[in-house]
Order: sequence, then structure tokens, then C-alpha cells
Amino acid sequence: MLLIIGLAVVIFGGACAIVASNKSRDVLGWFVLGFIFNLIALIVVAALTPLDKKESVEDAGDKRGHDDELPDRDELRRRSADLAASLAQSKAKLNG
Repeated sequence: MLLIIGLAVVIFGGACAIVASNKSRDVLGWFVLGFIFNLIALIVVAALTPLDKKESVEDAGDKRGHDDELPDRDELRRRSADLAASLAQSKAKLNG
């Protein structure tokens, strides 16, 4: 009986790991969850949407409000000069 239970938990863990791998999720984590929670973890990982790393990076950029285009060279120089002036002011306030 113990052998059957042990085999079942390993099968559920493996099934969760395979589904997680196909959905670009953490394989080891889902194996452990499938090993512990069996059918519940398998249902949850099957219901999750696949992760697409490219889309998640683009979504993070959209949330910060950045444009898709990079700023031109003059804009970068202006920003770096503003940053340098701001850092110099902060340094002066701290030292003075």
C-alpha cells in the first residue's frame, strides 16, 4: 500500500512538473507542490496561463510608462547632465 501511495505522489509531482515546464513555470517548485498536494496542484497548474518572458518584460515596461523608442543622443546627454547636476547638489547638501 505504501508503495502505491509513494508511486502516486511521484507521478503527480512529475505531471505537475511537465505541465509547469510547458507553461514556462518553475519546474522544481511545481514538482514539490504536486508531490505534496497531488491532484489539487495538478488542477491549479493546468488552469494557469503560460508565462511568456518577452511579454512579461514588455508589460513591466508599459507599467512604468516608458516609450517603446529609445531617446535620441541629445536627450540622453540632457538627462545625464540633469542627473549629474542633481547628484552634485545632493553631495553639496550632505557635505555642507
